Amino acid sequence: MEDRRRILEMVREGVLSPEEALELLAVLEDREEGRAEEGLTPPLVRLVAQGAEVRVVGEKGLASPRAEGGEFRQEGEGHLFRLGVGEEGRLWIPEGSPVHLEAKASNLELSRVALSGQAHGCNLEGEELLGLDLRLVAGNLEAGLLLQEGRHGLDLKAANAELRFLPPSDLLLEVEARLSSLEVEGAWTRAPGGYRLGEGRAVLRVRAFASNLEVEA
Repeated sequence: MEDRRRILEMVREGVLSPEEALELLAVLEDREEGRAEEGLTPPLVRLVAQGAEVRVVGEKGLASPRAEGGEFRQEGEGHLFRLGVGEEGRLWIPEGSPVHLEAKASNLELSRVALSGQAHGCNLEGEELLGLDLRLVAGNLEAGLLLQEGRHGLDLKAANAELRFLPPSDLLLEVEARLSSLEVEGAWTRAPGGYRLGEGRAVLRVRAFASNLEVEA
Protein backbone atom coordinates (compact mmCIF):
# COMPACT_ATOMS: atom_id res chain seq x y z
CA MET A 1 0.00 0.00 0.00
CA GLU A 2 2.80 2.43 0.84
CA ASP A 3 4.54 1.71 -2.48
CA ARG A 4 1.35 2.38 -4.45
CA ARG A 5 0.78 5.65 -2.59
CA ARG A 6 4.33 6.79 -3.36
CA ILE A 7 3.90 5.98 -7.07
CA LEU A 8 0.74 8.12 -7.19
CA GLU A 9 2.56 10.95 -5.41
CA MET A 10 5.36 10.80 -8.00
CA VAL A 11 2.76 11.15 -10.79
CA ARG A 12 1.30 14.24 -9.08
CA GLU A 13 4.82 15.68 -8.68
CA GLY A 14 5.56 15.11 -12.37
CA VAL A 15 8.38 12.64 -11.69
CA LEU A 16 6.51 9.82 -13.45
CA SER A 17 4.07 9.84 -16.36
CA PRO A 18 0.76 7.94 -16.01
CA GLU A 19 2.12 5.30 -18.42
CA GLU A 20 5.29 4.81 -16.35
CA ALA A 21 3.19 4.62 -13.19
CA LEU A 22 1.11 1.82 -14.70
CA GLU A 23 4.30 -0.08 -15.56
CA LEU A 24 5.57 0.31 -11.99
CA LEU A 25 2.27 -0.82 -10.51
CA ALA A 26 2.40 -3.94 -12.69
CA VAL A 27 5.98 -4.65 -11.54
CA LEU A 28 4.93 -4.11 -7.93
CA GLU A 29 2.08 -6.61 -8.26
CA ASP A 30 4.45 -9.18 -9.79
CA ARG A 31 6.94 -8.74 -6.95
CA GLU A 32 4.24 -9.01 -4.28
CA GLU A 33 3.01 -12.24 -5.85
CA GLY A 34 6.59 -13.52 -5.99
CA ARG A 35 7.19 -12.73 -2.32
CA ALA A 36 3.97 -14.47 -1.32
CA GLU A 37 4.97 -17.58 -3.28
CA GLU A 38 8.51 -17.63 -1.96
CA GLY A 39 7.58 -16.79 1.64
CA LEU A 40 10.23 -14.09 1.94
CA THR A 41 11.04 -12.70 5.37
CA PRO A 42 9.41 -9.30 6.08
CA PRO A 43 11.76 -6.34 6.69
CA LEU A 44 13.34 -6.24 10.11
CA VAL A 45 13.63 -2.45 9.86
CA ARG A 46 11.78 0.19 7.84
CA LEU A 47 14.21 3.04 7.30
CA VAL A 48 12.63 6.42 6.47
CA ALA A 49 15.04 9.25 5.71
CA GLN A 50 14.63 12.73 4.24
CA GLY A 51 17.66 14.98 3.93
CA ALA A 52 19.58 12.80 6.37
CA GLU A 53 22.94 11.05 6.76
CA VAL A 54 22.55 7.39 7.69
CA ARG A 55 24.88 4.44 8.26
CA VAL A 56 23.47 0.90 8.53
CA VAL A 57 25.69 -1.96 9.64
CA GLY A 58 24.86 -5.67 9.59
CA GLU A 59 26.72 -7.09 12.57
CA LYS A 60 27.41 -10.78 13.04
CA GLY A 61 26.07 -12.24 16.29
CA LEU A 62 23.89 -9.23 17.12
CA ALA A 63 20.65 -10.33 18.79
CA SER A 64 18.42 -7.32 18.05
CA PRO A 65 18.64 -3.91 16.32
CA ARG A 66 19.89 -0.78 18.05
CA ALA A 67 20.23 2.78 16.81
CA GLU A 68 21.75 6.18 17.50
CA GLY A 69 20.06 9.40 16.40
CA GLY A 70 16.64 9.90 14.81
CA GLU A 71 13.50 8.10 15.94
CA PHE A 72 13.73 4.37 16.59
CA ARG A 73 10.74 2.36 17.76
CA GLN A 74 8.92 -0.95 17.47
CA GLU A 75 6.58 -1.21 14.50
CA GLY A 76 4.47 -4.35 14.27
CA GLU A 77 6.84 -7.31 14.16
CA GLY A 78 9.73 -5.08 13.09
CA HIS A 79 11.17 -1.63 13.78
CA LEU A 80 10.99 1.89 12.35
CA PHE A 81 14.07 4.12 12.07
CA ARG A 82 13.13 7.64 10.93
CA LEU A 83 15.43 10.61 10.31
CA GLY A 84 14.63 14.11 9.06
CA VAL A 85 16.47 16.99 7.43
CA GLY A 86 19.96 17.53 8.82
CA GLU A 87 19.82 14.53 11.15
CA GLU A 88 22.53 11.90 11.38
CA GLY A 89 21.98 8.36 12.53
CA ARG A 90 23.49 4.94 12.78
CA LEU A 91 21.77 1.59 12.90
CA TRP A 92 23.13 -1.81 13.84
CA ILE A 93 21.13 -4.92 12.89
CA PRO A 94 21.85 -8.65 12.70
CA GLU A 95 23.97 -9.47 9.65
CA GLY A 96 21.96 -10.25 6.52
CA SER A 97 18.71 -8.82 7.89
CA PRO A 98 16.23 -7.15 5.50
CA VAL A 99 15.98 -3.34 5.48
CA HIS A 100 13.18 -1.55 3.61
CA LEU A 101 14.22 1.93 2.50
CA GLU A 102 12.01 4.99 1.96
CA ALA A 103 14.42 7.85 1.32
CA LYS A 104 14.64 11.27 -0.32
CA ALA A 105 17.66 13.56 -0.74
CA SER A 106 19.73 11.54 1.74
CA ASN A 107 23.19 10.02 1.91
CA LEU A 108 23.22 6.39 3.01
CA GLU A 109 25.91 3.80 3.68
CA LEU A 110 24.86 0.20 4.16
CA SER A 111 26.84 -2.98 4.76
CA ARG A 112 26.00 -6.69 5.18
CA VAL A 113 22.22 -6.24 4.85
CA ALA A 114 19.52 -7.14 2.32
CA LEU A 115 18.23 -3.86 0.88
CA SER A 116 14.81 -3.15 -0.60
CA GLY A 117 12.58 -0.10 -1.10
CA GLN A 118 12.79 3.22 -2.92
CA ALA A 119 15.17 6.17 -2.97
CA HIS A 120 14.73 9.54 -4.71
CA GLY A 121 17.64 11.93 -5.17
CA CYS A 122 19.88 9.90 -2.86
CA ASN A 123 23.49 8.81 -2.79
CA LEU A 124 23.88 5.21 -1.67
CA GLU A 125 27.00 3.23 -0.92
CA GLY A 126 26.69 -0.48 -0.28
CA GLU A 127 29.29 -2.88 1.06
CA GLU A 128 28.68 -6.64 0.75
CA LEU A 129 24.93 -6.27 0.23
CA LEU A 130 23.31 -9.69 0.56
CA GLY A 131 20.10 -8.84 -1.25
CA LEU A 132 18.75 -6.06 -3.48
CA ASP A 133 15.23 -5.03 -4.51
CA LEU A 134 15.51 -1.29 -5.01
CA ARG A 135 14.04 1.51 -7.13
CA LEU A 136 16.35 4.51 -7.49
CA VAL A 137 15.23 7.77 -9.10
CA ALA A 138 17.68 10.61 -9.87
CA GLY A 139 20.39 9.31 -7.56
CA ASN A 140 23.63 7.38 -7.36
CA LEU A 141 24.35 3.84 -6.25
CA GLU A 142 27.81 2.38 -5.73
CA ALA A 143 27.65 -1.09 -4.27
CA GLY A 144 29.51 -4.33 -3.71
CA LEU A 145 27.06 -7.23 -3.88
CA LEU A 146 27.27 -10.81 -2.69
CA LEU A 147 24.38 -12.66 -4.34
CA GLN A 148 24.21 -16.45 -4.29
CA GLU A 149 20.51 -17.31 -4.37
CA GLY A 150 17.01 -15.87 -4.73
CA ARG A 151 15.53 -13.23 -7.03
CA HIS A 152 16.63 -9.61 -6.87
CA GLY A 153 15.77 -6.41 -8.70
CA LEU A 154 17.03 -2.90 -9.44
CA ASP A 155 14.97 -0.22 -11.22
CA LEU A 156 16.85 2.91 -12.31
CA LYS A 157 15.34 6.15 -13.59
CA ALA A 158 17.71 9.02 -14.43
CA ALA A 159 20.24 7.41 -12.08
CA ASN A 160 23.83 6.18 -12.00
CA ALA A 161 24.75 2.74 -10.70
CA GLU A 162 28.11 1.00 -10.29
CA LEU A 163 27.72 -2.62 -9.22
CA ARG A 164 30.62 -4.86 -8.19
CA PHE A 165 29.85 -8.52 -7.66
CA LEU A 166 32.02 -10.05 -4.98
CA PRO A 167 33.10 -13.71 -4.83
CA PRO A 168 31.47 -16.13 -4.41
CA SER A 169 28.52 -14.40 -6.14
CA ASP A 170 26.67 -16.79 -8.47
CA LEU A 171 23.96 -15.21 -10.59
CA LEU A 172 22.20 -14.48 -13.85
CA LEU A 173 22.11 -10.77 -14.66
CA GLU A 174 19.15 -9.67 -16.79
CA VAL A 175 19.26 -6.09 -18.08
CA GLU A 176 16.53 -4.07 -19.80
CA ALA A 177 17.95 -0.68 -20.77
CA ARG A 178 16.18 2.21 -22.49
CA LEU A 179 18.00 5.44 -23.35
CA SER A 180 20.74 4.18 -21.05
CA SER A 181 24.42 3.29 -21.19
CA LEU A 182 25.63 -0.15 -20.09
CA GLU A 183 29.16 -1.41 -19.40
CA VAL A 184 29.77 -5.02 -18.33
CA GLU A 185 33.29 -6.08 -17.34
CA GLY A 186 34.83 -9.14 -15.73
CA ALA A 187 34.31 -12.89 -15.69
CA TRP A 188 30.82 -12.94 -17.21
CA THR A 189 29.58 -15.31 -19.88
CA ARG A 190 26.74 -14.46 -22.24
CA ALA A 191 23.56 -16.35 -21.47
CA PRO A 192 19.98 -16.30 -22.77
CA GLY A 193 18.48 -13.09 -21.43
CA GLY A 194 21.70 -11.59 -20.10
CA TYR A 195 25.00 -12.42 -18.47
CA ARG A 196 25.95 -15.29 -16.17
CA LEU A 197 28.44 -15.43 -13.32
CA GLY A 198 29.11 -18.96 -12.10
CA GLU A 199 26.10 -21.26 -12.45
CA GLY A 200 23.56 -18.44 -12.29
CA ARG A 201 21.77 -19.61 -9.15
CA ALA A 202 20.58 -16.13 -8.15
CA VAL A 203 18.79 -13.79 -10.56
CA LEU A 204 19.19 -10.01 -10.64
CA ARG A 205 16.89 -8.17 -13.03
CA VAL A 206 17.89 -4.57 -13.77
CA ARG A 207 15.62 -2.08 -15.51
CA ALA A 208 17.28 1.17 -16.53
CA PHE A 209 15.67 4.24 -18.09
CA ALA A 210 17.82 7.29 -18.98
CA SER A 211 20.50 5.93 -16.65
CA ASN A 212 24.13 4.86 -16.56
CA LEU A 213 24.90 1.32 -15.43
CA GLU A 214 28.36 -0.18 -14.88
CA VAL A 215 28.73 -3.81 -13.85
CA GLU A 216 31.94 -5.56 -12.78
CA ALA A 217 32.75 -9.03 -11.47
